[in-house]
Amino acid sequence: MNSLLSAQNKQDKFIITHEDSLALENIIIEKYYIADSTDYFDTLKNALPIGSVTYRIFIDMKTDYKLQLVYGNKNHELFIETTTSIFNDIEADAVTGFNVNTKYINKGNIALDSWITMGAASRGFTGIPRNEDKDEISLITNRESLKKADGLTKAILPNFTVYNLNLKPLEYDTTASRFSTNDGGWAAPGGVKGPNADNKVLIAQITTNGKLSFKLNVQIGTPSGGYIKFVADKPEENEIQFDRLNFK
Repeated sequence: MNSLLSAQNKQDKFIITHEDSLALENIIIEKYYIADSTDYFDTLKNALPIGSVTYRIFIDMKTDYKLQLVYGNKNHELFIETTTSIFNDIEADAVTGFNVNTKYINKGNIALDSWITMGAASRGFTGIPRNEDKDEISLITNRESLKKADGLTKAILPNFTVYNLNLKPLEYDTTASRFSTNDGGWAAPGGVKGPNADNKVLIAQITTNGKLSFKLNVQIGTPSGGYIKFVADKPEENEIQFDRLNFK
């Protein structure tokens, strides 16, 4: 995590303006899809239970601010967990949104796989809330409720880096209920903005039939070239607590 911080944090003195302190506007938890009896059950025994919810988590920022980092450290744990298990589509083999193969997105449950990201929801496409998806063109055609608005829009994707994370709970593990770190994170070097003026950046898609909870910490780049850290709780010097980063 030290290499992550040294790569991202280059300012020696923190000058946080009032405007900067309001850079993080909201954490959006979207119920992207709810599984029903017609959903596909694959042959590798990681069946998608009826009633499972595919959640998408967005960081909603003020215009001109960029998301740089989602992280956990010794003082601020990062976790995403469920009371049952995190659904992983073994055939998808995608632990990040950048790895979702658009060519096969209509195969089985690939579109409902669980992963982390910095904007990307598949190769060449960024994720947006479905209620903001107005292009009436859907890549996902094997789910009736997603045919008119699939929450995908064509985009140039940012650079993406994962630091010091155990990604097994998002890979082949069909029993994992928790993804966490006290010394790692995922980043978009240089930062990433949302695809439109609302500036919402997708950071994770999680499918589960249990109760979802999470605790997140984020670093946001300012228009002046600085950065500001928002944490779920127990803020220290130069950190701002944002309660909605703690969801339970």
